[in-house]
Amino acid sequence: MAEHIQVLLHTKDPSNRMYILALALTTHTFFKIKVSSPEEIIERSIKRNYKSPLKNAYMIFMTDCSEAFKDAKSEKKFRQNSECFKDFPSLWKISPQEVKDVYEQVLASYRKLKPISQNFFEFHPQNNANESQENTADQATRINC
Repeated sequence: MAEHIQVLLHTKDPSNRMYILALALTTHTFFKIKVSSPEEIIERSIKRNYKSPLKNAYMIFMTDCSEAFKDAKSEKKFRQNSECFKDFPSLWKISPQEVKDVYEQVLASYRKLKPISQNFFEFHPQNNANESQENTADQATRINC
């Protein structure tokens, strides 16, 4: 597969968004992968209820590839020639260093933005219901006096 596909970073998009282009040279088909922003990654992880945060740039690349593949399947020409793009690990392997560097930068920004996980502890008061009602009544009396 590697000799038939070329992967490159596309930075000249009018929207100023970065894309990765994978070009299948034999079938003249391309696969456009949108590079997620750190904010989009956090939003997606909340929406999909991820159990743990993304740990490396490769995981972000895999998620972006998966999203792009779902979108690209709606085009007939892509569907007919999509086999060579299904192997996301190979796409990462043949990607130039500049593509991997972009994903490392996205990961670094994501780590700065991701919410810190918080631990919540349940509180079970030892008082029985009667004591708590008496205390509430006493407090109400003190406030009104």
